[in-house]
Amino acid sequence: MELPDKYQSLLLEALEDLMYKVSLDLAKMKGQPMTKERRNLTSKQKELERLQHLVLTRPVKKG
Repeated sequence: MELPDKYQSLLLEALEDLMYKVSLDLAKMKGQPMTKERRNLTSKQKELERLQHLVLTRPVKKG
């Protein structure tokens, strides 16, 4: 996946915002049983972290 450099910072910012939202949702559930919703949010958080890593490590297309 090649990402034009003009989109990389915007995509990273959007990912950070979404990760923050998921983190806040998970914080509300801290100490509670592992419900289906909590498992889904935890899974989503891990996938967002993987996606962020991919965006940071993929070649950037100049221009």
